[in-house]
Order: sequence, then C-alpha cells, then structure tokens
Amino acid sequence: MVRIQNSIHRISIIFSVALLLILSSGFAYANSEEIEFIRKEIKAKGAKWHADETSVSRLTWKEKKQRLGASEYEEFLTDLFGSGETAPIPQVEGSPVVVDWRNVGGISYVSPVKNQGGCGSCWAFATTAGLESQYMMGTGGMPIDLSEQILVSCSGAGTCSGGSPSSASSYIRDTGLPAESCFRYTATNDSCSNACAGWFTGDEPRHRITGWHIAKTGTGLTVDDLKNAIYSYGPVIATMYVYNDFFSYRSGVYTYTTGAYAGAHAVLAVGYDDVQQAFIVKNSWGSGWGEAGFFMIAYSEVNGTSRFGYSTAVYDGYRGAPNPSPTPDPSPDPTPQPCSYSLSASSATFKATGGNGSFTVFASGSCSLASLIPVSNAPWITITSTSAGSSSLTVYYSVAPNTGTARTGTISVAGLTYTITQQKALTNSGKKKTSYRWMRL
Repeated sequence: MVRIQNSIHRISIIFSVALLLILSSGFAYANSEEIEFIRKEIKAKGAKWHADETSVSRLTWKEKKQRLGASEYEEFLTDLFGSGETAPIPQVEGSPVVVDWRNVGGISYVSPVKNQGGCGSCWAFATTAGLESQYMMGTGGMPIDLSEQILVSCSGAGTCSGGSPSSASSYIRDTGLPAESCFRYTATNDSCSNACAGWFTGDEPRHRITGWHIAKTGTGLTVDDLKNAIYSYGPVIATMYVYNDFFSYRSGVYTYTTGAYAGAHAVLAVGYDDVQQAFIVKNSWGSGWGEAGFFMIAYSEVNGTSRFGYSTAVYDGYRGAPNPSPTPDPSPDPTPQPCSYSLSASSATFKATGGNGSFTVFASGSCSLASLIPVSNAPWITITSTSAGSSSLTVYYSVAPNTGTARTGTISVAGLTYTITQQKALTNSGKKKTSYRWMRL
C-alpha cells in the first residue's frame, strides 16, 4: 500500500512539472509569435525600429498596463496645477544637430535609469528624474538619487493607480524631495508615516525646482517647441500614449506600428537627433527594456498615434535644498528673545534663459519684518514683490536672460545673503551646426 502511495505521489509531481513546462513554453511561444507579428508589421510599414523580447513584453496585459500611470487628460491639468503660462522658450536658430544631456562635453546631466515595477508611478519617476537633472546641471554633473516614494505616498499627486506630472511638479516646486535613503521605493502606495524622521522635523534637506512651465509656445506643441525647450532648459517631462508594440521595443527610432492602446505614460525627454529625426528619451522600466532603458521616438509621433509630448513640463532651474525653519521654543521665556533671521534657501541656479524665483526670510524673537528691505546687487536680478506673514517675509524676484558668460549675483536682506547663479548662454561658433556627441548606451 505504501509503495502504491509513493508511486502516486511521484506521478503527481511529474505531472505537475510537465504541466508547468507546457504552460511556460506555451507562454513563450505566444510571446515569440506576437513579437514576430510586430516585426512583420514594422517591415511592412517601413518603420525603423527593432522589436524583441524585453523585461516588459513578457508580462500579462494587466501587468503591462501597470507600468503606465499618467493621466490621459494631463494637458488640461497643466492649466490647473501650473502657472498658466507657457515657458519663455527662445526660438533658437542654428541650434545643434544633436543634443544629448547624457553626454555634454563628457559630463552626464541625466541620472541612471530606474524601474517603477508593477506600480503605475511613471508620473513620479519622470518628474523626479527631471529634478535630478536640474540638480546635476546646477552642480556640474554631481550625481544624486531622490525619493519617488515621497511623491507616491505624501504628495497627493497620485498613487500606484496613476497620477499627474503637473501636480507632482508643483509639489516638487513648493515642497521638494529628499534623498532616496529617506524613503526608499517600494512599488506600493505605502504610508507617508514610513518616511524618515527628518522629513517631518524639517531636518532632511529638500531639493526643489525654481518653477515650471508648459513647453508649447502656441495653442499646440510643435517639434521645434520641444527641441528648443530641451536645448535651452535641459531634460523635459513629456507624456505619451502607449500601445502594445511599444512594450517590445528594443532599439531604433520608434513609430507606432500595431497593437491595442494600453494607456498614458510619463517619461523624460533628454535630447534630440535631427539626423535620425527623433527625440532621445529616458523611460522608467529598468535597463532590461529598450536601449538600456532609453528609447528614441520619431518627431512624427508628436502629431502621430503616440501623441508624444501631448503634455510637457519644463523645469526652470534648481533651487538649493532649503534650510529647516526655526523651531519655536515649546516653553517661551517671558523675557523678550533676541531677534534672529534665517533663510528658507541660501541659493538658486538658473539657465541662461532666466526665469522667476522666490525665497523666504524667517524671523524669531523680537524682530520687525516691516523694516526688512531686500536689495539686489546685480541689474539682471529684479526684486518684483514681497509678501509678509506673521513671522516670515517671502521675496519674489526675476532673472533676466543671459547672453554672455556665467554670472553670480546676490540679494541681501536682514543681514543675510541669498546667492543667484546663472549659467552662460549656449552659443555656436562659425556657420556650421555643432552637435553634442550622442553617447549610445
């Protein structure tokens, strides 16, 4: 009897293993068959990209859709959460044939590719990547890794079910993001209470942008709008429509060829290539997809099926991590305390195109805010207005476009100094078009 039971047990194990192999081989066959069909469509339509098995193409349809997460109505949300203004994008003539912020004179201003996993948080990854690039551009390429989980769990801009790059950009402008170590990514909604203690006390540095705008200069985005924004401001957040063939992208210049609509997606456009008539883009699906996590998409897809860039966000510059606000004494002494001031941030960096910014002066003790008058030491820095609260004064200013070399100015207030650095103007020498060398990954 025991022998019979053992035999039955062995047979059941063999049957289970065989069934698993059949199912897995069937899935592999189906995936291979789908890719072969996409390749035939690519050839039939004369497209210039290669389809192959990727880390995402192997997933089920439901799992693929979870790799997206942008709003299909994002172009309308930009008016709600943004400044309501288009970016002051210069119409550059004789711009470089190729711009790639991954390699500008041997320096990369693009952080490494990350993986959002099975959470619809592309909106958080795209905007965080944009902030990381602004930081790197403001610090000469110094690497940084910021927390996407703060956006997912604390910002209110979205969840693993999707979110708004516009709302996330406003949160990055107003509140900022800490280092990845403060709240590591979990690919879940998680609880904001799990962030590091310094996030709640104000001791954890928060990295911010000076502001953000829409890239288009008219009623609709054009290829030149996006190219000029990338050239003048750096990497730009862009949304697009994703179809099933895109999950099998391996290399080349993507154009839609076949497949059902999967959803909207947010990515970071890090360059362009006029020779190949394509934008260079950073995705958030890990290095096992595309060209080590990057892809190229044809200019024609701006007005094509993918609607690449149907919503965009241009970041104006990096705003230094603010200092923590003064902590009031829980048991104040009835004796008047000495007056002291502190700044919300000590510096800001702007592109050559200029822009607007602000910082706040915090007062503690027996201070009089009415007597504070901010003074600029540079004619290209204009103080536009101030706004006083019960214990703080916010200073608003504008930075004029720079047509020369890099420059530094200051705003002095309450005996403190706020430093503003502006990058030099990008120029081309001679009549020939110059280009940044595109570093293929």
